[in-house]
Amino acid sequence: MAQRVFTVGSLIPGKIVPVPNRNIQQSPAIKLERKVPEQHSPVIKPEKIIVQQGDIQFEISPEKGKLLDAALNQGKQIQFKCRKGTCGQCTVKVLQGSGLSEPNEQEHNKLNKAIAGSYRLACQAEIL
Repeated sequence: MAQRVFTVGSLIPGKIVPVPNRNIQQSPAIKLERKVPEQHSPVIKPEKIIVQQGDIQFEISPEKGKLLDAALNQGKQIQFKCRKGTCGQCTVKVLQGSGLSEPNEQEHNKLNKAIAGSYRLACQAEIL
């Protein structure tokens, strides 16, 4: 395919300027690469979070956000209602898993001393 050379005169509308066929040799492209030393760090898999609601246990893969949202996104059938921390329908017992936020004010108000027994409101507990 012929390369077209644009000049000031060639940009005038309606004026067609023939382009001579030149054999232009292109030099091979020079690639500049910077070698970064590889760092082998151990891959840390986030710990699964296991919660229990009633007689049913749910295994939840950690993903940032609310514990309830992560569970529902993974197809877990956790019971919930208000999503504001007032009804208590989403109360779960955390059997395994770290990486959850500290209980907030709604959880303290609704669960009182049950927080010490690893109970949390799934709609309020944040996965960090």
